[in-house]
Amino acid sequence: MAAGIGPRGLTRPLPRAQDVAKVLHLYGLTKSPGPAAGVLRNVKGVDGAATIEAISCGGLISWVSRVSEADFAQNLAENMQDLDWLAGATTRHQEVLSTIAQTTDVLPARFGIEFRNEKSLRSHVESRQAALKADFERIRDKQEWGVKVFVRPPEPKAGKKVRTGKEYLEAKSALLRRAPTGGGTELLDFGKALEAVAVEVAEGGKFAAARRDLELHKTILLKRAHRAKLEKLVRSYSRKWKGRKRIECTGPWPPFSFVSQPESPE
Repeated sequence: MAAGIGPRGLTRPLPRAQDVAKVLHLYGLTKSPGPAAGVLRNVKGVDGAATIEAISCGGLISWVSRVSEADFAQNLAENMQDLDWLAGATTRHQEVLSTIAQTTDVLPARFGIEFRNEKSLRSHVESRQAALKADFERIRDKQEWGVKVFVRPPEPKAGKKVRTGKEYLEAKSALLRRAPTGGGTELLDFGKALEAVAVEVAEGGKFAAARRDLELHKTILLKRAHRAKLEKLVRSYSRKWKGRKRIECTGPWPPFSFVSQPESPE
């Protein structure tokens, strides 16, 4: 066994990887393993090393990884202040969920749901059977998409020549302040058209609310079979608004915005 330098120069054994205390990091739940087990074989877990496991819980499948208790439970709040660590971990969490969602309906868990052992996980899942059943019915054959509409600033008038990066940013900021907001009837029509295509529509997150050029931000729950309808709608309004507004459509995502979320019991 490898040794390390301890107090006063003494040596002490370093813990082996299998000896490090572990917790179960939950990604999400599905009704069955399905083809997800195969496609996840080469996908790394939230820590960049752990494998993805399927654990049967109350007739459902919980997708988990066994990760360091110190990193993902005891010191999680502190680690989440490290933006590089957080970006890597949350990206890997999302990648696992997106991989599962390619093959079947999945109830996604938000990042940071940890369980001490399989008994704790099974007990928690079994206690939420009614809510989980309702969630699965709600998202059956559906995916989440994000839709944003940005106003394009008017073309700058001939005037003072921009010479520096600072002057460019100042000029761009001035154009955005003069840009029309609110969207008017056309934006309302687009919102209604989105509602007609989608099963459910929710307000988008607050992170983009500070952007002055953002006119609309919606999150929609869409039937997989209706993806072409959404793409057609976006193309139609993109042509209609050419040079005036820009539509940003992202997805498909696991339906984070349309399911109840479990909490870590410990």
